[in-house]
Amino acid sequence: MEEIKQEHKPNLAELRGGIDKCDKEMIQIIANRMKLIPLIASLKKENGIPRYQPAREKEIIENLRHLAEKLGLNPDLVEEIIKLIIKDAHQIEENIIDN
Repeated sequence: MEEIKQEHKPNLAELRGGIDKCDKEMIQIIANRMKLIPLIASLKKENGIPRYQPAREKEIIENLRHLAEKLGLNPDLVEEIIKLIIKDAHQIEENIIDN
């Protein structure tokens, strides 16, 4: 007779632990992204490239909105998150390029 396996149904603490792990990974990924900003700003400064590049920003937002839709996420939420990250990146670039 075949043994019937009972699936483990995660409890609230386990599920919250999964969310906490995801949150930590998100913050690490954002930190890794932000570490690239000073390098980009320095290259822009050295090569006389304008700090603000609206076409690039638009491309990033459009690509991430498309990815969000593909993954079943709210594209407006993703756009707001990336705009906040980009805003912070602009401040970092401004400090490097304009000073």
